[in-house]
Amino acid sequence: MAEVSERAEFDLLDLIALFRARWRWIAGFVALTCIAALAYVLLAKPVYRSTVVMISVSSERSSLGGALASTLGSLGGLGSLAGLNIGGDSAVEEALAVLRSRSFGESFIRDLNLLPQFFPEDWDAASNQWKSPGKEPTLAKGFEYFDKRVRSVNQDKRTGLTSLNIDWQDAEDAASWANELAGRLNSEMRQRALANSKASIEFLQAALPEAGDVESRSALSRLMEAQIKQRMLASVTEDYAFRIVDRALPADVSRPFKPRKLPILAAAPFLGFALGAFVVLALHFLRRKP
Repeated sequence: MAEVSERAEFDLLDLIALFRARWRWIAGFVALTCIAALAYVLLAKPVYRSTVVMISVSSERSSLGGALASTLGSLGGLGSLAGLNIGGDSAVEEALAVLRSRSFGESFIRDLNLLPQFFPEDWDAASNQWKSPGKEPTLAKGFEYFDKRVRSVNQDKRTGLTSLNIDWQDAEDAASWANELAGRLNSEMRQRALANSKASIEFLQAALPEAGDVESRSALSRLMEAQIKQRMLASVTEDYAFRIVDRALPADVSRPFKPRKLPILAAAPFLGFALGAFVVLALHFLRRKP
């Protein structure tokens, strides 16, 4: 044990001696890394984040359906067939899935003509056309860029709040896009609810004459009444899937979301030291190698 301890102490002293002998190399790497970090934070285009904070309203809508379903007994399955929304969680997950979906994103990109902004190096602003016709970026490529670098969605299941974030180089555009996306999502879910209610009511109207007993006819009538109320609610409610708790506002241009200047500048000296130490050690062992 004493021999191992002495060897470790020798290795540490040898390492310190090596670093002292090559301190100029390490200092050079630290200086270069700090200069590169400073150049990056000064030259990098700032990215601003705008956020819409939303809360689901499906639990409020589903309370009527849940109370009604509990009174239907054996006809509860029929309620599901008729499209009665009994649970709130599935409605929230559906709305978030639509928000993240490719078709919804591509429609947003196409309607706002965002491809030229996503790929400005391929766009000729003077002639208002792509530089290489026939090889312009596709909507699929635009959605990939949008999904990975522009839009993000965070859901806090503890509070029920959902944050829709847009990161972009223009603070005004970021806020506008975030609010537009939230509005489009509510409109999309409202249209889906209206179509579902229409189909459900038609199904129940067809099933009502075939109901043999009074109890079944009464249950079907209550199901139909619930669907009519749901259709009415969808028709008059603007914030159908999510209520907007806090609309997106343009970020302070003096405080961009990226690049994070202070953490980058603070980490630069440590990164430079690590790189310098690695190079010094690598050269040392290469020279000792027979």
